[in-house]
Amino acid sequence: MFTNLPRNNAELGKPKAFTLLEVVIALTILGMITGTLFSIIQGSVRGASQIEQIQRENDAINRFLDLCRKTFTTLPSTATVKLKLLDQNQDAGQELTISGSPNCFGFGINPISYKDTILGLRPDPSEATDQNDKLVQFLCLSREDLIPQTDASGMAQRQETTGLSAPDQEGRYWMPLLPDVVTLKWRFYQEKDQTWLEEWKKDAWPDLIEVELVMRDRTTPLRMVYSVPTLLLTAGRGTPATTPSSQNSQSGTSGNNNGGQGGGRGGPGGGGDRPPGNGPRPNTGGSPP
Repeated sequence: MFTNLPRNNAELGKPKAFTLLEVVIALTILGMITGTLFSIIQGSVRGASQIEQIQRENDAINRFLDLCRKTFTTLPSTATVKLKLLDQNQDAGQELTISGSPNCFGFGINPISYKDTILGLRPDPSEATDQNDKLVQFLCLSREDLIPQTDASGMAQRQETTGLSAPDQEGRYWMPLLPDVVTLKWRFYQEKDQTWLEEWKKDAWPDLIEVELVMRDRTTPLRMVYSVPTLLLTAGRGTPATTPSSQNSQSGTSGNNNGGQGGGRGGPGGGGDRPPGNGPRPNTGGSPP
């Protein structure tokens, strides 16, 4: 076996080291691996953040839809529901007004109130838009006693503010319920005509109520249909209840009638022909006196 032996002793004591080319290649590979790992970690963090944001948004939507379900399915018989178009010529939005329902959307200082509850959209003060160039709005609630003029100590609570907390042109104050809403559409179904209506002014309730939401950066609408209670009046089948006073009066009336009949029957017995004088009556029966 032959081996390559060093030519001289100087080559035996010379230290071995990486060349400049090897160092450059190693640094390049290390940079590529580090960049790949950083991209993977950054994507995972961004994805987790987006998932958390979508989850929060879905939770807020579900809470609002649950509030609507509780409101529409438990409407009292005194409640009325009206749907108003803000602009007849353009699709400018709608306002849903619920009257006569004290437990409807119990928010604010007076959660139980007989004031009208209004649901509508309010524009974002910053005029933000989504990825589809749609204006982002807030789904809000308004009620006359939602923010009172003064509190219990007489301190003013309604103040001149700007932005979302400011009153609208009609002087109404609004409380945000759901942010990042692009469009909100209500429809009422009338089974008699089998039609969906976008405006409702009748005092009678519709058969079904539909709400359709389009959220920020989304194109697929969220649709939910609610039913309202059915009021059915049936004739009573029971007998009227009698009170003790009426029973006593009926018993007294029947007793008086019987007593009158007895006195009437005694009349014929006392009648008949009686001989003159104070002597004993003649015996008309078969037994001795």
